[in-house]
Amino acid sequence: MKHIILLIFLLTIQVFAQTYGSYSFSDAKSAGLAFTYTSNGLGIDAIGVNPANLALQDYSKFSMKTFFPLPPLAVSLTTPLTIEKYNYFFGGVIDSTGKTVGRYLSQADKDELNQLLGESDLIFNFNLNYLSFAINVNENIGAFGFAFTDHFGTNFRLSKVFTDLIFSGLYPVKLYSFSDMDIKASYTREISFNYGRKIIEFNNKFIKDVYAGLGIKLIKGYYYLSTAKNNSYFKLDSDNVIRGKWDYEIYHALSPSFAKNYGKDSIVSVKDFSFSLFPEPSGSGTGFDLGVTANLANQIRVALAIVNIGSITWDKNQAIIKGSGDFSFEGYSSKEQIDSLSNKFKEVTSDLKTSFTTSLPTTLRLGLSYQLDQAPFISKFPGKMLVSFDYNQGFNNEIGNSTKPRFSLGIDWKPGNWIPFIRTGISVGGKLGFRWGFGLGFMMGPIEFDFATSNFESIISPNSANKINFFAESRWRF
Repeated sequence: MKHIILLIFLLTIQVFAQTYGSYSFSDAKSAGLAFTYTSNGLGIDAIGVNPANLALQDYSKFSMKTFFPLPPLAVSLTTPLTIEKYNYFFGGVIDSTGKTVGRYLSQADKDELNQLLGESDLIFNFNLNYLSFAINVNENIGAFGFAFTDHFGTNFRLSKVFTDLIFSGLYPVKLYSFSDMDIKASYTREISFNYGRKIIEFNNKFIKDVYAGLGIKLIKGYYYLSTAKNNSYFKLDSDNVIRGKWDYEIYHALSPSFAKNYGKDSIVSVKDFSFSLFPEPSGSGTGFDLGVTANLANQIRVALAIVNIGSITWDKNQAIIKGSGDFSFEGYSSKEQIDSLSNKFKEVTSDLKTSFTTSLPTTLRLGLSYQLDQAPFISKFPGKMLVSFDYNQGFNNEIGNSTKPRFSLGIDWKPGNWIPFIRTGISVGGKLGFRWGFGLGFMMGPIEFDFATSNFESIISPNSANKINFFAESRWRF
């Protein structure tokens, strides 16, 4: 039993690093601010967040991110069990002889462990940023941004049926539904062109000026897997016969350079497969980012953006796999019964001709910033401090996105010329729940180094934390 629980524990580990939906972004600065970025992500940090902010004054006219001198690094781990909980459930207890023996779990313990393990996702998201830069020419011409990025992502949610069966067994007449199971995986490449500039300047006491921006994304899709539908279920009827139905639909596509899609639950790799930096795409699409930012009186800035508007059409080496049927099982009394049940689940249909379309992780961002050190009610303040608030709302549950709203508050403080940037923030809601960010930024001539974690509680209280991550990156400024 313990080995089974440990297997589920490993399968429900959540690995997170760099995504572009509603609940995070790829740069270390934003991680320190608990991913608060809509109104304060300027220059190169505005790409993918709010293109209007490209034209706002930053610390430099030109900024660029490459693999040198410090390549972007992001390592993150979120588990369903904290170290404290793991030691409680699996660490054992000391008996009367002084030996460590297994802990006897009460029903309340089983219910708690079932809850922790049964409602966890396996999430992995990673961005490989080959090159990105932003240049602010002037107010008349505006600012331009470019990014060349690969996105890798998975989002696996196993059905709670599995943990229910392990902890509680099979109950008569209870319906065991797999509708909560969700499996998604994708690999896409994005080339984005961005532009922002000041569009209106006011001469009143409330609004100073307004900036607008547009981002256009050309996207190539190399892999996609999704359970588009899963209405499968089973139950043990009163006559001790297990009856059920499987009813699922899977979308699958992959680059012809990787393998041939046979339209089954598994694929066969091409024997002479070779790695290529530019594989043949299985799908293509276009996306758009729209943003507007206004500078108000008393050092207040408000921003609104809608990003990742668009879709990808998968029309090469794609398959729509469907399975549907009823089954019944009375026991392992004969080989014929087992073979009959096994053959039932092999009855799948595959559509290799019909293309399908998937949405980008479309997200609404609303941000508010206040330059606290220049507040009229403060006469003297040590350095500069920007306080920001964000609301992020995803419109779908594609990889990196969530329809659960997320709220965050970030503080970016530069106490003095020789003191590094000190950043912190909290985020609540969304896919990942509560997060406490902390980070430092160092300006060393034309290079800026940023280090951060979006889960600072794992440093000050490691035993009670189940989220650990670290971000580091460098950028050039001229």
